[in-house]
Amino acid sequence: MTTLKKQAYRALKQQVMEAEPSTIFSVRKSAGELGLSYTPVREALVELQSEGVLEVIPNVGFSVVKIDMRAIQNIYQSRECVEQYVLPKIIDKIDTDDIMILRAYIIRQKKAMEQGDISRYTEVDAQFHIYLIDLLQNRQLSDFYQSIRNQYRMGSKKIVKKHSSIPIEEHERFLDLVEEQKYQEALSCMQEHLDAAIERMKEGYVQIGV
Repeated sequence: MTTLKKQAYRALKQQVMEAEPSTIFSVRKSAGELGLSYTPVREALVELQSEGVLEVIPNVGFSVVKIDMRAIQNIYQSRECVEQYVLPKIIDKIDTDDIMILRAYIIRQKKAMEQGDISRYTEVDAQFHIYLIDLLQNRQLSDFYQSIRNQYRMGSKKIVKKHSSIPIEEHERFLDLVEEQKYQEALSCMQEHLDAAIERMKEGYVQIGV
């Protein structure tokens, strides 16, 4: 990405993640708000469209997609496939520096929870898992996973408030087991975490009537 496209992408991604479904983003309006020319803004919006968080509305602009329960299940299955493939390959390569970084994510997640910042909470939750996937050093897989997590965040941000402390505890347990070099137990712990995540998602969607 060019520097201006990166600037536009980061700003627009944050806006999209916080926006309600069907919110319209136009190139002209977004360019004016960001103080940028049309080209980097258009390219950033197209990039977000390719990640599945925006869709094109002809003659209108880009609309924030609605992530329904079926979409969440599809996204979750894709996420699970990636994590089940990657984690066994990197679990015994997680070193003390990695653990320190991952624990820092947990601290940020706790802070976001205490502040009631759902957007930040879901962002840091994603960063925790993305860091693990990136340890495989497979750029194509990392990019695909990033796209999945962006869509997952949009579906999860509405319902994390009730369950927000539970994933943190599950992350902590996973790292404790890795530190103890109990790798098979750590993998089982993460699988339970993934299974619980989709159940929390299903329960939350039923409760809010999505």
